[in-house]
Amino acid sequence: MTAPRAVRRVLDLSTLPQTAFGPRDIMWWGTLGFVVIEGFTLALCAVSYIYLRQNFHSWPPLGTPAPSLGVPTVQVVLMLLSLPFMRWVSRSARQFDLTKVRVGLTIATVYAAIFVALRAVELLDSLNVKWDTNAYGSAQWLVVGSHATLIVIELVEVAGVALMFWLAPLEEKHFSDAADVAFYWYFMVLAWVPLYILCFLGPYLF
Repeated sequence: MTAPRAVRRVLDLSTLPQTAFGPRDIMWWGTLGFVVIEGFTLALCAVSYIYLRQNFHSWPPLGTPAPSLGVPTVQVVLMLLSLPFMRWVSRSARQFDLTKVRVGLTIATVYAAIFVALRAVELLDSLNVKWDTNAYGSAQWLVVGSHATLIVIELVEVAGVALMFWLAPLEEKHFSDAADVAFYWYFMVLAWVPLYILCFLGPYLF
């Protein structure tokens, strides 16, 4: 008697999309992991700042000028205004609109370059204290400088993806990369808002 042949079950995957966005994309999870790591780092910096603040009767200490608010305020306003624009870039990527994504990433690169320039001014001119002047100066540079690394990283990333969209052979999966750039951008901007309040408004309010 011949033994019955085993039945192989086959799934038809031809109808599944070849490109995924958000949590369905492995690169999105990689970006999320980076956000968690950087967010935890910024939180530790903020806690260190607050801890040092408790050891002083006045903050900044007597004889140390308070930070200037002009450039930092312009910075945070521009960053918040960029959020709807990056949302538009992400939506264009999900629609596979090549022209809009190219233009959007180019403008985002200019945005990020401006953010880097403004952050350099904040560190060198707006804080009004050197990193080695006292504990207050070290804390200010720690928090503002740590977030500065996020801006530099985003500038490199968005510029690289923009060049890819303009110059490299493109595949549908690259549109997902553009959407991930916007995801990290949201984190970069929203993480700065409480840090701006802490480092620039805090010395006047608390």
